[in-house]
Amino acid sequence: MILKEFIKICEENNLTYYMYAGTLLGTIRHNGFIPWDDDLDVIMFRDDFEKFKQVFISNHPDKLKLLSIETEEEYFHLLSKLMLKDTLFEEDWVNQVDFNIGVNIDIFVLDDLSNSNFKRNYQLKKAFLYNKLLIMSKIKLDDLPFLTKLITHSGYHILNLLGIKPKWINKRCLNFLSKYRDENAECVFDISATAEEYPQIFNKKKFKEVKRATFEDIEVNVPGNYDEILKSLYGDYMQLPPKEDRYNHITENLDFGPYAL
Repeated sequence: MILKEFIKICEENNLTYYMYAGTLLGTIRHNGFIPWDDDLDVIMFRDDFEKFKQVFISNHPDKLKLLSIETEEEYFHLLSKLMLKDTLFEEDWVNQVDFNIGVNIDIFVLDDLSNSNFKRNYQLKKAFLYNKLLIMSKIKLDDLPFLTKLITHSGYHILNLLGIKPKWINKRCLNFLSKYRDENAECVFDISATAEEYPQIFNKKKFKEVKRATFEDIEVNVPGNYDEILKSLYGDYMQLPPKEDRYNHITENLDFGPYAL
């Protein structure tokens, strides 16, 4: 339901989106959801996403809400979520924030990378730092090795003592990224992936080429180089993983509200 509404908004406003990550894998391998998966990922180039935000905020469907730094001051991700109101999909950090999160799809964003190797490395390292600071400014991460936990907790307390909010960090991150926006950029990257320090870097021209594929009962966009992307993410992606490696998100609370069967 959320995906169909998202696609409708994109098509009505000439915005381009693509299926991404596990949802791209599901589209190609299963023609729909991966049977044991429980989320949905799409991705857009930065210009399209900024236009999407403007359109959605000015004229959005009543049943949906966009979760991003611009719409929720305490939100701490560089990706955004399109959420179904009156539902709950809460993870273990929910008690640390003052906003509710419902059943949603993730909207990732592609930003230009410098063609200079030196500048590119600097850009990726700074993006990694912004990503970490953004998360630490709002929540304490407990499910980590002792030393990493100590560092992240210290960062959390220092940022809060200084009164540094997620919105402040996000604004500087976007200003930093805008310096590298370039029509001639050869590659793009998903900035939210830098939280793990392994950003996915894609050929911009090949990615932009739109191909069509089946997802459940609808036709959707996939990147032109989907095979290259899936191989970089999953290796032999048409081979099903062993049962012990088939995982999904652990939720604290799941409630479909008025949409429950």
